[in-house]
Amino acid sequence: MRFKSIGIMCGSSEACSDKLKHFAFTLGEHLANNKIRMIYGGGAKGLMNQAANGALSKNGEVYGYIPEFMTQVEWQHKGLTQLIKTKDMDERKTLMMTKSDATIFLPGGSGTMEEFFQWLVCKRLGQYTGPLILFNIDDYYDPLVKLLDNMVKEKFHSQKHAQMYHFCETLEQMDEVLRTYEDWPEDAIKFAPVK
Repeated sequence: MRFKSIGIMCGSSEACSDKLKHFAFTLGEHLANNKIRMIYGGGAKGLMNQAANGALSKNGEVYGYIPEFMTQVEWQHKGLTQLIKTKDMDERKTLMMTKSDATIFLPGGSGTMEEFFQWLVCKRLGQYTGPLILFNIDDYYDPLVKLLDNMVKEKFHSQKHAQMYHFCETLEQMDEVLRTYEDWPEDAIKFAPVK
């Protein structure tokens, strides 16, 4: 596999559906089976926990990045390959972006959305060049699809910017995106403005 370290961004809610939890666990297994290191937020709840446990169940490498203040309420996973404590949320995201050469977004809440848009902005400016893959399970991301399409329609993004992300529904589709991914240019800032 071309991509050796993949970031997983997703929700930490324990109240989400069992279907989503199962998918997150299966994704973790899939990464480990393909010898891909998992980079994630270090949590032990919700989809975050399931993805980590899936990878660990297949002896995968799982690196968690979590702010120090979250460990004070014991949100961290205690069975990872390595847990890295950061001084704050910004350092957490910076390290996760630096350490991952592709990033996957499962369903999640405001934190996951913040991460997606931060990664998207960085990609638009050439600061992150890896694939951004969103799993649109049970149409979860349909409103985001519409919003992103509208950004192009209203000329806040160009057609080129619509190539910065990929929506998938299956692991097979994800594998195809990773296999056929064309390098995003490091000088993307040159075409960041829409004229």
